[in-house]
Amino acid sequence: MNRVLTAGFAVLALSAAAVQAAPAKTPLQGGGPSHGPSHSPGTAVEGSATAQASGDGATASATATCPSGTKAAGGGFDAPSSNDAVAIVYESVKVRQRGWRASVQLLDPGDPTSVTLTTYVYCRAHFPATKSSSQTVPTDGQVQLGPTASASCPSGQVAAAGGFHMPPPLVSPTVTDLFFDSLRSDVSGWDARVVTGPAGASSVTSEAYCTKAIPAPVEAAGASAPVGLDGVDGTATASCPAGLTPAAGGFAQPDGSLVSFFFVHSSRRVGDSWQVQGLHTGGEPAMALHAAGYCA
Repeated sequence: MNRVLTAGFAVLALSAAAVQAAPAKTPLQGGGPSHGPSHSPGTAVEGSATAQASGDGATASATATCPSGTKAAGGGFDAPSSNDAVAIVYESVKVRQRGWRASVQLLDPGDPTSVTLTTYVYCRAHFPATKSSSQTVPTDGQVQLGPTASASCPSGQVAAAGGFHMPPPLVSPTVTDLFFDSLRSDVSGWDARVVTGPAGASSVTSEAYCTKAIPAPVEAAGASAPVGLDGVDGTATASCPAGLTPAAGGFAQPDGSLVSFFFVHSSRRVGDSWQVQGLHTGGEPAMALHAAGYCA
């Protein structure tokens, strides 16, 4: 076993054989394009901030802030990972109306090293203020696929974007939880699904950023080629329709299991697409990583 596979199974305490749970199927269709009135939220302007975590179990957070006169329409993160340094992203959330914060914890199974986190915020001049709706669910340290935290907007409002967070999960050499999915549910909610590890009780939170001032962003979806090798990156790209760009996005691994899954370390805008990257751990069955972009 190489380091990622060893660390991945240590993270789940080699409990996969004892758990007979079927993989959850997480749809990437969020209700399709909105057909409401046309509103232009303005061209997206990108802001970023960086931080570094060094040594096994170290954490890092970075908050990116929009320029004056704009608001955050969404955000993302990038923390390149390798066999020697795996970034466990445990937070990606909107901060008030003009910021976005992401946080990572370093799984460093070999010689001491570091990982660099970049947080991105996508800002629009005419974007409306949003209100946060959230749901927090407990996890109990029993290894399983799930649970899912589902945040819902009030009636008549749409989820312009969403986020997730939990306490730092790594209690070496195992974890409390790992985020498998974070994406829009229908047009008015946001789901965050985890795999529960054996390190003890914790909680996971999903956040939806809600407004009735704009129609729901149009969803674009994409998937990587199936990956069945340990320590290999998968990249999924969701391309927006012509004339639209994503200011928010999400990721999912609907076929992820306890023996084959991705550490998702990047979810961000690239040009007119939303790109998601993850480091695969385990082997067969091969599985794909999915990206969802929310385009306006």
